[in-house]
Order: sequence, then C-alpha cells, then structure tokens
Amino acid sequence: MNRVALFGVVCSVFLLTANCSQQGPAATTPGSGGSGGTTTGAGGATGSGGMTSSGGAGGSGGSQNSGGSQGSGGTTSSGGASSGGTTGSGGVTGSGGANTGGTTAKAGTTGTTTTGGVTGSGGATGSGGANTGGTTAKAGTTGSGGATGSGGQTQGTGGATGSGGANTGGTTAKGGTTGTGGTTNSGGSSGTSVTPADIVPTLDGYMWIGTCSNGSNSGLDCPLYEPVSATTCPNANATDWNQRGAIRNVTHTVGGTSGTKYTINFEVRGVLGTKCYQGGTPASTTLISDVEGSTGNNGWYVGGTPIESLWNTYEIHVSPAVTGAANVYYLNAFPNNSGYCEKHETFVMKYTASFPVLGGGTITLTIHDSNCLGQQNCGAPDSQPTCASPRSVDLTGMSPAPPSTFSQPYVQSNGFHPQWVFFDVKTVTSP
Repeated sequence: MNRVALFGVVCSVFLLTANCSQQGPAATTPGSGGSGGTTTGAGGATGSGGMTSSGGAGGSGGSQNSGGSQGSGGTTSSGGASSGGTTGSGGVTGSGGANTGGTTAKAGTTGTTTTGGVTGSGGATGSGGANTGGTTAKAGTTGSGGATGSGGQTQGTGGATGSGGANTGGTTAKGGTTGTGGTTNSGGSSGTSVTPADIVPTLDGYMWIGTCSNGSNSGLDCPLYEPVSATTCPNANATDWNQRGAIRNVTHTVGGTSGTKYTINFEVRGVLGTKCYQGGTPASTTLISDVEGSTGNNGWYVGGTPIESLWNTYEIHVSPAVTGAANVYYLNAFPNNSGYCEKHETFVMKYTASFPVLGGGTITLTIHDSNCLGQQNCGAPDSQPTCASPRSVDLTGMSPAPPSTFSQPYVQSNGFHPQWVFFDVKTVTSP
C-alpha cells in the first residue's frame, strides 16, 4: 500500500515537470526597446525673422510588453516631446523666436502630445516676433493717409508699417498695412465768379443803331454824318482813308478789378450791310445756304483791317490792349470771294462770339463810313427801286429784352430804316 502511494506521487511529479517544460520558463523575457524616435516629425516652415525651433526630442523607448510583444517606438515630435512611444503633434517652426519648452507653435498654438503614434500637424509660421509660448503681440495698425493738400499738393503721408510684436505662442504677428497717401486736391476753381452786370453793364442789352441823319436819301442809302445832327460829310476829302468821312464811336467802360483779364461771351442779332476785311481771321469761311433769308449769318472777324471801299464798318476796339489778343474785331464780315461781300443789300446776323478785355479799360464800338452814305435795312435784292422790304429779326430768348421803344421792322421818325445790331452778353469769365 505504501509503495503504491509513493509510486503515484513520484509519477505525478514527473508528469507535471515534463508538461511545464514544454511551456517555457516562467520568467518573462524583456521586450526589445522601442525604437528611439526613428521617424523625425516634419519641421515647420521657417518663419521670417525668428529662430527655427529645434526638432522634438526622440521619443522614449516603448515600455516592456509582457509576453514578449515589442513596444513600438514613438516617432519624433517636431517641436514637442513624445512620451510613451506616442508621436507628438509637431508644430511647424514659429518664426521670430526660439520655442520655449520644446513645444512648437501651431499658428501660435502649442503642439499637443497625442498617444498612439499619430503624427502631429505642423503649426503655422509665426512672423515678426520672438516665439515664447505666449500670445501674439498685434502688429502696428495702418497709418492713415494725410489730409489732402490745398492746390493739388498731396500732403498725406503713407502710414508706417506696424512693427511685429513679440510672438508668444507662435502666433504670427501681422505687419501694419501701408497707409494710403493723401488725395491730391485739384487746383482752384476756374476764375472768379462775375456777371455781365459787374463787368459790362452798359454793353449787355445794348441796341447799336447806325442812325441815319436827316437829309435826302441816295437811292437805298441814307445820310450818315457825325454827329448825327450834322448836315454835311466830315473830312470827305481826307487823304488817309481811315480818317475820311463819318466815324462814330460809342464807348463802354469795363468794370471789375483794374488790370484783370475778363472774357466777354455774347450773342448778337440784327441787320447789317456787309464789308470786306483783310489780315484777320473770319469765324466762317463759307456762307450758309439761306444767306439772304432769316436764318442768320455769322459776320464775326478777328483782327486785321478793313479793305478801303465805300461800305461802312462795324468795329469793336479794346483798350488797353490785352496781351496775345487781337484787340480789334468786326461784326459784319463776309468772305471776300463769296460774291456777297459789299453787296448792296443788308443781311440778317445771328451768332455768338467772345473777346477778352481788362478791368478798368474800355470797349469802343465804331462805325466808319467813308462817303457818309449808309445802306438802309431794305432787304433783298439790292436792285429794288425803293426800301420796300425791311427785315425783321427774331429776338426771342435775348436777355435783357430790347428797349420797349424798339419795334420791327425798325423805322426812324424821318422814315429811314437804319442798320442795327443787339447785344446779349451771356457770361463773363475770368481769367
């Protein structure tokens, strides 16, 4: 009995020992060390002006796995330490300063450590200041442009670019935007505001009539003496044509500031005989198709002199002379080669024109008739035996209106129908 029991115990021990030896030793073999951060996290792009943060320290070796499993090595966090084999989220290098604590700023945010080996995303590049783990100092604000200078001079200075503040935490400091320059002020307004009443009060609304003197007519012409009350032609035999016959002058004083240049912009309408001039510039070199009708012709002529003949002139003389201007103008010019220049009839005139004057000066209106016989407003044709067709001119819109004593067709108390022209000064400009 005792031998049997003892035999059984020995067999049990033997079987147990043999079974366990197939399972291996009870002591756990240490796992191989995790790879020490073999994979380097991608460095952030280097920000301007700051120091590049150094790459994160290598991940520590993985802990020993019980049962022989190999611990995985953490990849290197760019900018942060990876603990426990876990890849830290690397921050891209913050520009502008060294990273304190080894933590990379991600656009100003510290990279956090993740477990499980996930690769950290790079932080945005901080610009402008030292990256010390704090928040970004805001850059200088935009300088405002200077106020507009008078007279077209730009006074605005561009805003200075804001200097980047110190970057705490890797946030990018924004540079100040450039200030906008001051707006250029346009030059002063054109000239002084004046009115015809200020400068030429007696010319505006002036009815200029080539009044016929008393006496006998000569065909369709009336006597034109100076003075009007005279009964004979003055200087009828003068050698100098410019002094021969009747010369009538009416003077208008220019107001405003003495010596200041003013431009008279006017319209004239009336009935005039024509005259040939030379050496100047006609407003029109051709005649309108309705030359003898009611449309109205343009007889303006700048500079030059009258051609010596029997036909009367209508002249404007400016004194003192305006530098660079003609200073003499004519109202009844027709092209010399038109066939109507100095034709023995009168024509409707309607046109606008301008001429400069000086404040404190004078404008002299002159009629010169060398044989003291002026054509009457008899209309066309020039071969009619009597003054049966005097012309009327539409004066609608002329301002001021003609004198109440003026009616059309205009006839004098002595029965003559003189030439006439009416002035409407539209504006006066300076200079």
